[in-house]
Amino acid sequence: MPLEFRQDYSADLRLPAQDSKPFGGGQPSPPRGAMPGPIVAERSRAKTSILRQTLMLGMRVSLKRAVVFSMRFARHPLITARWITFLGEFGEHYRLGLPHDDLVRKSIPTFFLHGASTGARLDLLLNHFDVASEVLSRRSLMALWRGSVLEMGTVSGRSENYRIQLQLADHCGARHEGAFAIRLRRQSDGYVLCTVGFIFVRCDDETYSLAIGGMQGPKGEDAKRSLITATRDLGGLRPKDAALLVLHGLVSEGHAPGLFAVSNEKHVINRRRLKRRRMMVADLDAYWRDRGGEVAGAFGFVLPSIGSKAVPEGSRRDQSKRAFRDIGAWFY
Repeated sequence: MPLEFRQDYSADLRLPAQDSKPFGGGQPSPPRGAMPGPIVAERSRAKTSILRQTLMLGMRVSLKRAVVFSMRFARHPLITARWITFLGEFGEHYRLGLPHDDLVRKSIPTFFLHGASTGARLDLLLNHFDVASEVLSRRSLMALWRGSVLEMGTVSGRSENYRIQLQLADHCGARHEGAFAIRLRRQSDGYVLCTVGFIFVRCDDETYSLAIGGMQGPKGEDAKRSLITATRDLGGLRPKDAALLVLHGLVSEGHAPGLFAVSNEKHVINRRRLKRRRMMVADLDAYWRDRGGEVAGAFGFVLPSIGSKAVPEGSRRDQSKRAFRDIGAWFY
């Protein structure tokens, strides 16, 4: 089968330019003096709606999840209140509607970066959605906000097609490793070959990138065989390398020097019990170094960016690399 790349999902509805005030890093501050009546009314409606959703959460989730959320609220009331308030105002600002319940239940104290303060973790989430509102179209952002799965594109190997999906990290086993996640699936049976959780990050006023919180391979007896088969089918390109190329493409217009990646030491699994930590068999540090990463920054590693000119078009492997990168670069 000849190598093909198809963009399965695209959106042309950009976010409305209603307010240039960014949401990342904290709640938007009101202007001096009295605010116009319509703005006050909108914020009041947003707070009322998100509060009602939060109070009714226990009727829509399992008893265990409701109890855990209540305990977290009791232990971290200010952080949880800030997060819920942000969800209401962000959804109202961009006309996204109410967020998915799993966003409301997001566990801030155990999110993304081991060793960070709870306030710093919340800032990561706020900045993530601030950048996401610039990178993604309103249609894509709304779909993710409400918990839908987006089909980013499909790449064809010799005998199999491979789909890239974008969704909430909470819905694919990467709840603590990111806000969003991409998944590489085998099209014939939906078998998941790789899952990568990530967040968007603001580098400075003019650049943005993303940080990878973890990479998960397939599980089960057929995992190794499936990875080997997919690698051969893609001309020698490994599934997790394919997923990484999609992420490089996704922030190609951010003009940042590279991607950020969480190290073994900074991975959130270090908060868990020893038995749980032993379940993590991947050596992230070794993988980042193999991809040219250098130890730096708050996340642990910085990976050099890959521009479109840096991806050749010679062999089948090179064609596969370009196809996966283009999926990210063309998606919005």
